[in-house]
Amino acid sequence: MKTHLTAVLAGGLLCAPFTNGAENAPAVTADRISVFKAPLVCPAAPQIGCGSASKPILLDLERQAGVAEAWLNRAGTRIAVVWKPEANAETRRKVVGDLKEDRAIELDGKSRDEALKDFSSGKGWYRGADVDRLSEEEADIIAARLVRWVQAKTALRKDKAEGLQHAFSETLRTAPNRLEDVARQYLDQEQIKILKEAIKDEVAIENGERPAPNEN
Repeated sequence: MKTHLTAVLAGGLLCAPFTNGAENAPAVTADRISVFKAPLVCPAAPQIGCGSASKPILLDLERQAGVAEAWLNRAGTRIAVVWKPEANAETRRKVVGDLKEDRAIELDGKSRDEALKDFSSGKGWYRGADVDRLSEEEADIIAARLVRWVQAKTALRKDKAEGLQHAFSETLRTAPNRLEDVARQYLDQEQIKILKEAIKDEVAIENGERPAPNEN
């Protein structure tokens, strides 16, 4: 895998209380939240955001003066920045400028209102190291796809397929370059050749050379 935010009441947006996506967290007013359109969808699993690409961005944001929290939505399409109370306009402009370099564009108007409403629900948003959960989910998706590829081209017993998928998930999270080594515990030589084709296909997806298959 590659390295690489209560309903909003009309007229009351700037003073309505927002939670910051964590239980028992103090309320944050809407004027202390900025939301950005973000290009952080996972190429290999386009239904979720890319944990490995978003994690350094979120962690770097939280190291910036004036930033209290930084969050990514599950889809990888929005970043929410919660500002510290003392953050001034100059501090905010600097962070917004840095995000533009990462191709993240600040939302306003209706788009911002909708994103704030979603963020305030506290569901489906990830902060900092929490995006590792998205990377784990990505590993599960890729592992299942690799096994399906092998199954489509050769006979593979159910118990072997299940064991292989679990092994692939664990390996993708820790040592993705060892997929073939792990597979040799489950596959014969001909099946390993099929797996190599599947891995090449996954690399093409990660590199944007072809789209991920529709798995909905």
